[in-house]
Amino acid sequence: MDDVLASQVAAGEVVERPASVVKELVENSIDAGARCIRVEISRGGISRLRVVDDGCGMGRADAEMCLLRHATSKLLDAAGLFDIRHLGFRGEALPSIASVAHIDITTRRAEDVEGTRVTCDGGEMEPPMSAGCAPGTEICVTNLFFNTPVRRKFLKSDETEAGHVEHQVKLHALAFPNIRFVFSKEGQGVFDVPATHDLRRRIADFIGREQAARLMRMRPTEAPGVRVHGFLMPMAAANRNRRMQFIFLNGRPIDDPIVMRAVKDGFGGFPTGLHPGLFLYLEVDPALVDVNVHPAKREVRFRRPSEITLAVTDAVAATLAAHARGESDTEAPAPAPQAQTPPAGAPRTPFQLRPVLEPSQEELPLPPAPKPQPADAPADSPSAPVPQEDEPDLPNFRHIGTLHNTYPVFENSEGLVLLAPRAARERIIFERLLAGNKHPLASQRLLVPEILEMDARDMGIALEVKTQMEQAGFLISLFGRNTLRVEAVPAFLPLRRVAAFVQELLQLFTRGEVRLNRSRSPFEPFAMQLARQYARQEDIEPLLQRPLPLLAELLRCEIPYCTPTGKPTLLPFAMSEINRKFQAQ
Repeated sequence: MDDVLASQVAAGEVVERPASVVKELVENSIDAGARCIRVEISRGGISRLRVVDDGCGMGRADAEMCLLRHATSKLLDAAGLFDIRHLGFRGEALPSIASVAHIDITTRRAEDVEGTRVTCDGGEMEPPMSAGCAPGTEICVTNLFFNTPVRRKFLKSDETEAGHVEHQVKLHALAFPNIRFVFSKEGQGVFDVPATHDLRRRIADFIGREQAARLMRMRPTEAPGVRVHGFLMPMAAANRNRRMQFIFLNGRPIDDPIVMRAVKDGFGGFPTGLHPGLFLYLEVDPALVDVNVHPAKREVRFRRPSEITLAVTDAVAATLAAHARGESDTEAPAPAPQAQTPPAGAPRTPFQLRPVLEPSQEELPLPPAPKPQPADAPADSPSAPVPQEDEPDLPNFRHIGTLHNTYPVFENSEGLVLLAPRAARERIIFERLLAGNKHPLASQRLLVPEILEMDARDMGIALEVKTQMEQAGFLISLFGRNTLRVEAVPAFLPLRRVAAFVQELLQLFTRGEVRLNRSRSPFEPFAMQLARQYARQEDIEPLLQRPLPLLAELLRCEIPYCTPTGKPTLLPFAMSEINRKFQAQ
């Protein structure tokens, strides 16, 4: 296996998408002691991505070697694997990226008169050249996966890939608030967050001041070699996905089931299907954790997991108890996490847990959390009484009761029929939506538009679904970065909780549970999910009070006997079958 092929094999683990490239390059910038990191992308980072830092830079000799496999590893010996203090340590990233793209590196140390420029095209390196540049390093990656078209086919749309890149930069910015991060795409600035020592300020830069005002500062908890701090969202702000869960270990974002189980234990359990929001920062002695168990380093292995679990559980429980007592969360503020490691080559220092600092003068003054306001329910909301009107003429059906206050029971010439109200409404709404497929359905404007904050990774998919939502009668517009504004809803679907309903509907697509099939009308699978979700949250009490109109509307459907997904709406029991059960003659 030649060196280029070996690098391409390594790229299969290191470089999954443009966000993976950005992750590796930004980690190198942080390890280099940068105080400002700029990330620029075009076409989601597939066409071009550029990372510029003001770190220590490289001399000519290091610049010549940086594209060789393992040449930039920060490990000096085998013992270093058990004491990893850098974000990047394997030395595979740059050569792996260079093997599947065109890469251009310009770098200079502060003490050097001139810098060095190194280029590599698909693993073929050109001779280095002298270059004039500011101290630091600039890396430009273009035409990603140009020589591995199979890998390129697995990439998503440019907007989706851009969302993943933005999320990756956001993770680093949350992990290191003491560093300024600037992110732009297609030549337009997306965010520019200044360096700060106030962690709440950095979090507010991404979730907004009002959301940040609701954060509960965690009571810092320490154990031998372990320190836990951060912020919790109140239980009322729990989500049906993990988009608001951020866990960092020594500045490294991780996904760890042990930590998440400890968080839920600290809450005293958590409702099934809901996930608490949190910004959790773990500082652990590197000798007590192995970060070299996953290609992307998202998973780790703790050497004493019980101590981690206890520290996290205690920190969460103590925070909730203090909040319940009404104690201020500014009595013991947590310092912003700092980069734990000096630039490569600098002498190592023993691992020490940072002491709890006094409140910083830079503490962000945040407004008090807004008081919950009752949602305005339209007059025809599901909870409003059903207007009395003449019963429909259904001579073949007679309502004889309701089974367990759930299923209306009808008698007809053939026997008994049970009606499932939610399933019936799902079929009715679905066919109503399809009937308006050729022309957008009528909309009802909201008195006050609803604002939805979207995760950067989800915005691309939300924009893809936007056309179908407008076809169904929703009116949705962009309202700043990663924010949507719902201005109108379908006139025939009264909604009590507009923001929550739309958010949950979009999550079905952003989580990948539902995809718009391109081989047929993309509106049909969307209509199926919209009808299903609305029927599940609709109040069925008014329907149970007057079941004949519901049955009449169902029987007018083209396919009245099942939902769009095949579940029955009507369950018949023929007299012949009933007689047979009773062995009657």
